[in-house]
Amino acid sequence: MKLLRRNIWYGLMLCGWLVCITMLQAQDSIPRNWSVSGYLTNMQSVMFNNWQENWVTDNLFHNRLNLNWHTSDKRWNVELDLRNRLLYGESVKLIPNYKAMVGADDNWLKLSGTIASGKSYLLHSAIDRAYLDYNAGKTQVRLGRQRINWGQCMAWNPNDLFNAYSFFDFDYVEKPGSDAVRLQYYPSGTSTVELAAKANAEKKMTAAALYRANRWGYDIQLLGGVFNEQDWVLGAGWTGSLGGASFSGECSYFHPRQHFADTTGLFVASVGALYVFRNSLSLQGEVLYNPLKGNKPASFNSFYLSQLSPKQLSVSEWNVLIQGSYPVTPLFNASFAAMWFPGLNGYFVGPTLSYSIAENFELSLITQSFVGKLSGGQQEHVHLGFVRVKWNW
Repeated sequence: MKLLRRNIWYGLMLCGWLVCITMLQAQDSIPRNWSVSGYLTNMQSVMFNNWQENWVTDNLFHNRLNLNWHTSDKRWNVELDLRNRLLYGESVKLIPNYKAMVGADDNWLKLSGTIASGKSYLLHSAIDRAYLDYNAGKTQVRLGRQRINWGQCMAWNPNDLFNAYSFFDFDYVEKPGSDAVRLQYYPSGTSTVELAAKANAEKKMTAAALYRANRWGYDIQLLGGVFNEQDWVLGAGWTGSLGGASFSGECSYFHPRQHFADTTGLFVASVGALYVFRNSLSLQGEVLYNPLKGNKPASFNSFYLSQLSPKQLSVSEWNVLIQGSYPVTPLFNASFAAMWFPGLNGYFVGPTLSYSIAENFELSLITQSFVGKLSGGQQEHVHLGFVRVKWNW
């Protein structure tokens, strides 16, 4: 069975590459109802607790293929996106269960797999988008692996019941998808009604309804449903303008279905603002309130590599983010992010420099540092550095 699965993934990767190469070589002759895109990155990384002690070095080749087909009237749409990663270095052999963490897939269908692995390398492939989409006037229906993004804030999204993601995973811009069915209805140009349901790897359902409308100059949404068959959930969110800045927020309340009469519910909320100056400098701030209910991560490494839930989006009860970005030149951009974790007496800092070497070709330098006291009680220091070259097509 393992051999069959490995051969299937080899076949998927080979077919994807052949389709990509063929279509890139014949772009002018590609029918307009077909499109292919993607990127290829090479990223060198280093991790250490103290720069004078041992450094853990790794390399990642990351390839993405996005294949799309639609009918001439765009009523029917098919999407198939693949993600292939070749990781090699010291993390593979030094971090316990690293292979399982990299290949973690909480979806109902197993559309990912490790093609090959050894003591110091890992080749993993995953299909994170595979859906059929139908549009008919005010109604849209989508079936298959897709991203359902109900979040309103930038870093932390308590309303994102279907696809919670990590702010720190900067190399995965598309974010994860879910095996789901989604119905969207647009009563007017400023309102939306949505119904969505997904099943996870344990065959537990998350199902919810959302209503979004524009009121008083704000896009306001209300949602409710069941999360992983364990909790009733109610939520709300908004996005609008306040004093020239973009102002957004969202909150969700989770209550155990089996203990409806008690007070063991969990309330998670985030609020943020973004202001862009005339010189294109952007400044953003965000605050997250997320009681951990005794589920504090054992380490920054375990949190960094784990899959998130809207019930646990960070490592501290209170979290504060400040982020800024400035285009120094049309080709050179500098940004900086910092977080404060009051409950851990800790913080995160992450400056980024990006330079456009040529059209569709970018060089980036990213650093991330985490400091704080987690469940072990010891002050933890984790520092990471990344040098990435990315080619988009």
